[in-house]
Parts: sequence; structure tokens; C-alpha cells
Amino acid sequence: MNRLQYQIHEETMYVVSINNNGIVESRIGETYGDSLECRLTPNKVIERNCRNHSQNYIARKDLTKSLTSITSKIPVIIDLFGSYIYFCTHSDRVRENNWFNIKHIQSYWDNKGMTRIQFSNNEELEVDISYSSFNNQYLNALKLHYRFNQQKEKYQKKEAGMHFQYPSLGRGDTAQINETIYHSYINYINGLQARDRV
Repeated sequence: MNRLQYQIHEETMYVVSINNNGIVESRIGETYGDSLECRLTPNKVIERNCRNHSQNYIARKDLTKSLTSITSKIPVIIDLFGSYIYFCTHSDRVRENNWFNIKHIQSYWDNKGMTRIQFSNNEELEVDISYSSFNNQYLNALKLHYRFNQQKEKYQKKEAGMHFQYPSLGRGDTAQINETIYHSYINYINGLQARDRV
């Protein structure tokens, strides 16, 4: 049975397009179990998940552009913390697009003009894109991952130098709520960095 929506999570490996009686829908692979189907196009799955993480897709693309200067087939960070970085095989104007979670790509190679991908659970998938194009998209996603983590480190060093005196975000009840969310975000980032060092 097809889902009407899908929430990307830690174990989501890919969102690829399938043709269902002339309608473009999505097949979604997770590290466990069988793949799932969703009635949305892969682009719509990505867009809705960006919104679920408090940013729209355009803002996520703009972040990538500002960090990397990539302007075509832009990889995106789905969440606010850089946990889910996805790259595409085509322009987002193409409905038959495919999106891959960089974290779950184990290896990939040329297979008669197409690209065969092996994921972290050893599942393999063949996509209709040349090896050189896929490799370029993968490297762009790596660049985004690197630049984003560079910015996190710079921000943390700056905050450490200020002895964790976070700047105030404003006045009033709404600002207090925003400030609480802001501090929670900073604490979460600090936790990620601590975990990465172990």
C-alpha cells in the first residue's frame, strides 16, 4: 500500500522515482526491511521533510549555495543539525529525480554507462546516471558536509571564547521561547561534536 507521506529518519538511505501507471511516485529504501512506496514524487518527499524540520526547501538550497557556491543539482541538509544530507541525480525541475543520503553510500561504480550503488546495509541499486555525474554529485554533498561542519566548529570556538554567554535574541515572551529553542539547538550541536570526537 502506498503512503501519502514519509518522514525521513536516521535509517533512510534513498528516495528514488518509480513509474506507477504513468504517475511518478517514490520508492524509499531503509537500512532494514523492504523498501516502501510513497505517492509523492521524490522532490516532494524532500521538500516536505525540509518543512518538517522548520525550514523550507528553498532556504535549504540557499544555505548550500552560501556554504559551497554550488548552483546546480544542489545537495541539501534536510534538518537543522546537519544529520541528513541528501544529493540528487537530476535538477529538481525533473520529476523523475533521485535523492541519496550521503551517510549510507558505501561504494558505487560504473555499470555499462549507468551507476551501481552499494549502501551501508549491502543493498545494491542501479540508477540511470553516468558514473562521472554521480561521482560529481557525491563530491558536492561531501563538500557541503565539510563546509557545514567547519562553520559549526568556528561557531563553537567563538562561543567557547565567550564562556557560553549566548547572545540574547530579543525581549518578551516570544523571544524567551525562541531563546530556549536556540539554547537547545546549541546544546544539541555541542552534544553532536562531543559524540563525533569519541
